[in-house]
Amino acid sequence: MLNRFKNVSADKQVAFLLGLSETVIDLLSHSSGYEEVKEAMRICWEWLAYKQKSGDKIYYLLDDGTEFSGLFIQMQMDEGNLQKAVWNCIVDAVAYTNWQAYLHQKEKYLPSPIENVDEDLVQHFLDNFYEIKSINKELVEKFILYCEKIERVSKESTMKYLKSFL
Repeated sequence: MLNRFKNVSADKQVAFLLGLSETVIDLLSHSSGYEEVKEAMRICWEWLAYKQKSGDKIYYLLDDGTEFSGLFIQMQMDEGNLQKAVWNCIVDAVAYTNWQAYLHQKEKYLPSPIENVDEDLVQHFLDNFYEIKSINKELVEKFILYCEKIERVSKESTMKYLKSFL
């Protein structure tokens, strides 16, 4: 699976993680950080479409420097294995998008949590994603095949495909 992921373009990699995260995001609808999650996903999709958001702007969604908000803090407030798995997926997807944004900007210095991000983070994402719903393993297999076949990705095409599968 990871080899297949590494063989698709960076944009398709980002769409893969964001799209799969969108399929589980509503499991956090009762979380105090739900609105932050929705905003972070919106900004990540915008970055994918237009490449106009900076790596720093996306990183701020993960860690705003306070002890009250930012996805890193919000994910620590939820309890329960299901919520933790969903949070891990969301944070991994946003962190991966953030890493790609910094690479796109040709940044030399990254925030320390992002320095360790690479394609191998995907295995952590997948391990958590598979825990959430039993159908997710099949969804991943079909979605990576879709990503390999399509020419370009967008939020609309990604979500249309994923909704047709679910």
